[in-house]
Amino acid sequence: MKEIGETQGNKNMKKLVGGNLFFFSLFMQKQKGGNKKKMELRKKALTLMAQGHEMWLEKAKIEDGNVELALLYGHNMRADGTADPERITPIVYSPDGTTLEPALTSKEDHHLLTFKAEKEGHYTAIVDLASVILSQTKEGYHVGPRFKFKNVIYAGAYHQMAKRIVPIGDVGTYHGELVHGILEIVPEDIRCEVGSEVELTVYYEGKSLASAEVKAVSKNEGKEMALVTTDEKGIARVPITGEGEWMFLVRHRDPTKKVSEEYDESVFVSTLVIETVEG
Repeated sequence: MKEIGETQGNKNMKKLVGGNLFFFSLFMQKQKGGNKKKMELRKKALTLMAQGHEMWLEKAKIEDGNVELALLYGHNMRADGTADPERITPIVYSPDGTTLEPALTSKEDHHLLTFKAEKEGHYTAIVDLASVILSQTKEGYHVGPRFKFKNVIYAGAYHQMAKRIVPIGDVGTYHGELVHGILEIVPEDIRCEVGSEVELTVYYEGKSLASAEVKAVSKNEGKEMALVTTDEKGIARVPITGEGEWMFLVRHRDPTKKVSEEYDESVFVSTLVIETVEG
């Protein structure tokens, strides 16, 4: 009879349990159960996007050009679950325009992005979350297109992006520009002082987006501190009332981007985190 599990790891486990296939089978069942539970939690985390959950980048550590950023998922800068690592694509734009591929390490309540900044200047870290289709029924939200479920009330394709600009060394003057993404927030300056305003421009498909709502969240407060609508040039001026990291979030719905029997519209969510500095 063919033995169960011929990988080296399984052979080692059989040795640990004294070759007893009953205990080995029990171990494998628990392992499969754990993986199934993890998948269910990830699906639940994805459905929370429809209720306002987003991802953002916080500073973990910057030392001698070694940059560590924490990617979190939740609401109002409070973690609630984690983004599915299989759906994450991180990239870093260096000062000279070349791109870096940061390492991604999964932790219990966040993912860690690490990269080496070899040159002085501004580095723009971006994380894309692959498109997720969510369908709503009376029972709640489900992952999958409209045709997979009965009595669907609404279905949307959700796209998320998180952004952070990291200054390294003698950076000089910051020049805000589009670097990535369909929906992107571009700051006029990355110096953020308490008592001042941050000027942000929102772009959609490369053009400034008027009448977009920009939500400002303070990490220290853990809540929304301001909600500002962009003007005809896509510009929002947001007051900064406290120290620490601030997340700026914009959400845009596009009913023209739809697929019959799959989803009714596309929903884009983009965040930018800036930390205050002393004047």
